[in-house]
Amino acid sequence: MKKETQNKKPQEGRRTQARNKVAKKNTSSLPVKWIVCAVFVVVVLAYGFGVYHYKDHFYRDTYVNGISLGGMTLDEAERAFTDDLESHKIALEEKERTEIIDPADIDTVISVGTQIADLFHAQSPWSWVAHFFGQDEQTITLDVSFDEEKLADVVDGLECFNPDNVVAPEDAYIKAGETQFEIVPEVLGNTVKKKSLLEAIENGLATGVTVINLEESDLYKLPKYYEKDEAVQNALAAANKYASSNITYDFSYTTETVDYNLIKDWVDISKDFEVTLDDSKVGDYVEELGSKYNTMGASRDFTTSYGEKINAYGGNYGWKIYFDKEKEKLLKNLENGKTVTREPEYSYTAVCRNSARDDIGDSYVEISISNQEVWLYVDGECILNTSCVTGTSGVYDTDTGVYALTYKESPSVLTGSNANGSGYSSEVTYWMPFNGNQGMHDATWRSSFGGSIYRGSGSHGCVNLPYSAAATIYKHVEKGFPIVIY
Repeated sequence: MKKETQNKKPQEGRRTQARNKVAKKNTSSLPVKWIVCAVFVVVVLAYGFGVYHYKDHFYRDTYVNGISLGGMTLDEAERAFTDDLESHKIALEEKERTEIIDPADIDTVISVGTQIADLFHAQSPWSWVAHFFGQDEQTITLDVSFDEEKLADVVDGLECFNPDNVVAPEDAYIKAGETQFEIVPEVLGNTVKKKSLLEAIENGLATGVTVINLEESDLYKLPKYYEKDEAVQNALAAANKYASSNITYDFSYTTETVDYNLIKDWVDISKDFEVTLDDSKVGDYVEELGSKYNTMGASRDFTTSYGEKINAYGGNYGWKIYFDKEKEKLLKNLENGKTVTREPEYSYTAVCRNSARDDIGDSYVEISISNQEVWLYVDGECILNTSCVTGTSGVYDTDTGVYALTYKESPSVLTGSNANGSGYSSEVTYWMPFNGNQGMHDATWRSSFGGSIYRGSGSHGCVNLPYSAAATIYKHVEKGFPIVIY
């Protein structure tokens, strides 16, 4: 009996412990369930309150034209745009100052129409949680009316339109500096585009803009060309390429130089920065060179074989710059930006250029009509002095002046017309023309030379010479040899 009793006690102990554990577990889990239930109820109530609230109010994150409508009723939201003109003032941020456009000054009336209502009715109160944080920006265009004349007057009265405050924009341009062309930078200025500003203000009133930065809104007139523009830089390079040219003309006894000081006035730079050389100014310069250095037909100091000092002028002898060719060559030198030393392009040349009035030199033929005499000088030495017969006085006068020998020919046949209209033909051994059909030649048909023969029985304008004298002259002269006749 004792043994059985001992066996029952351990089993009953274990059952008691199990019951205690279950009771303890049920007791500890009861508060957690209540907390979860309570939180759930709170969340449901909060959500329901939100649904109820946002049924009549805008979402918390609603912004229209920069104005927060969060929590407002539809009526409050509409009045926020229509009743508070103070909030529609526009600040004009200029370069030097800030000026205010007050809607009240221009009799502004703002109507929202159905736009705010449309936004309100488009929202669902059930979605309010998704709009509790953040910022939902909306832009609408308000129906704005105002007195246009008053706005124009207000704008006209702004300091930015006061002539004393206005600086006009200026394009960058290229000018001639001391040693080369250089760029004068653009001037931005502060001239406001009035029409565009009026449009910006009107649009600002309609969209709720409260600040207009004139520079950021491109409301200033700006230069068309800037210093760093490719067109400006390219034009500068082109102009300075011309300016870098240096052309030195060699006139033997002196020189003339074309350099920057001259070239800067020949370079044309258009408003759109096309760079060209002024063709007419280059031509004027070539003409000036000709006026200064051409000697053909010019007066020259000449001392006759009798020691008399005279001015020899007229004739076709001398230096003459070939205008077209020289102008073309000069333009090419300038376009290449070259430094060169050269002679001008000539259409006629003389044998020397000792000074502006001395291009005859020491080798020449001298013919005195009044004395009917001819001299041949070679290197300053008179190697021939002979009598001659020139053109019949008053009928076939031999022209005075300084001429260049055209060519020489041996033998030759001279032909022409007599005063009575008949023709003539004369064979000569030495023919040396210098002025058209006038020239020197032998005249073997004459038995005498000099004296006054030319007054009644002279030539047809040629200089008749004894055969031996003609032969000597023919031997020493070549094309271009100077012939001085006085």
